[in-house]
Amino acid sequence: MALSWRRTGRFGVAELFALLGLASFLAARFLPVLELGLVCPFRAATGLPCASCGMTHAFVHLARGEVVAALAASPLGAVLAAGAWALSLADLARAALGLPVPVLPERSLVAAARLAVFAVAVNWAWLLWRGAA
Repeated sequence: MALSWRRTGRFGVAELFALLGLASFLAARFLPVLELGLVCPFRAATGLPCASCGMTHAFVHLARGEVVAALAASPLGAVLAAGAWALSLADLARAALGLPVPVLPERSLVAAARLAVFAVAVNWAWLLWRGAA
């Protein structure tokens, strides 16, 4: 199946997610997120990092241009942050140009979901092996 295109109104779900992605960058870059003293409930209860431990640190470090620190905090978090922000910019540009939203074939969505589950499992294993959040 090939990539298809779907026309939408000027502002829809894709644009909302793009704005949320941009807002996450601005929050990570300019708000004192790491100084809030938030504690992972899973880690507090078990002493082990959860599957998403370190992602907030990864987002903040990447937003500040600290790539190595972002990858050290959570490799998956760094990749997710970079991907979310790149897709946000691309989608806002697509909307500004009035281009249609690309629609992926179902087979590609299933493959992406499987890849996401695998990536979370590998990231969690890495966090457990490293013993840090």
